[in-house]
Amino acid sequence: MEFVRYKKARSGYRLGVSMAGALYDLADCYRRCRDLVGGRLPGVAAALAAASLRAFLTSPGVDAFLDALRRNGPGDGARALDTAALMLGAPLHDPGRFIGIGLNYRSHAREIGQPIPPEPPLFAKWANAITGPYHDVRLPTQSQAVDYEVELGVVIGRRARRVTMNEALDSVFGYTVINDVSARDLQFRTGQWLAGKISDGFAPMGPAVVEKADVGAAHDLVLETWVNGELRQQGHTSDMIYDVPALVSHLSQLVTLEPGDVIATGTPPGVGMSRTPPRYLAAGDVVRMQITGIGAIENRFVAPD
Repeated sequence: MEFVRYKKARSGYRLGVSMAGALYDLADCYRRCRDLVGGRLPGVAAALAAASLRAFLTSPGVDAFLDALRRNGPGDGARALDTAALMLGAPLHDPGRFIGIGLNYRSHAREIGQPIPPEPPLFAKWANAITGPYHDVRLPTQSQAVDYEVELGVVIGRRARRVTMNEALDSVFGYTVINDVSARDLQFRTGQWLAGKISDGFAPMGPAVVEKADVGAAHDLVLETWVNGELRQQGHTSDMIYDVPALVSHLSQLVTLEPGDVIATGTPPGVGMSRTPPRYLAAGDVVRMQITGIGAIENRFVAPD
């Protein structure tokens, strides 16, 4: 199953679920499946009303509802949505934590002349950076070196505290595509990367959060980036220095991971700053990113306001 946030013209966002190639309103599925899970689940209902995937994943009874969806589909009489009339937002717009991983592909570390890190370098992105999979991204006035980074996003679905690598995937709900947009001049101005990572719109995400069972092995995915139709990045998650189980286990030793937390797992080679001369983004550039088994996002970068 794939989970999205969508809206129609002049209406608020809602949660949707894609099954067998068709998109359904998740609240409608819940109403049709309530009898299968023993009646009303107030936490699930509240999360659906708020259109919050994080709240949905933390709701009591969510596992029973998800199991009912997997077994029975959207419910008797459910009608698929007309996707042509919908706008997609970021599928998870309000993570409790948004953790970034730096230098996590061997070939990316080589291209920028950095050694293999002895443990995953960590940084934070903030929820204000999250934007939809097809939304415009406004370039910040204070940067002249805005770069692209295609990344596999990991969405936590179960609390993880001091889990082992063998246990780590039990805490993963699914995966998404993230563009970890980075202002390089701000990122490297000090020893902390935060300033280059947190501008509004600096984390296009989507188009969906795809359940891990539907993606398959996270170490066997191809990631690609095109800028104005030109292929700039092409990498494979087998090139990760620290794979998804290693990252989840490592982070869970430092902080308790909760449902709805997001981990951006690093980027493969081909970023703009690695080129001679560097090739940063300009107003009008269109960046398309794709990960096998998950989908594609495409964002136009526009001039500062």
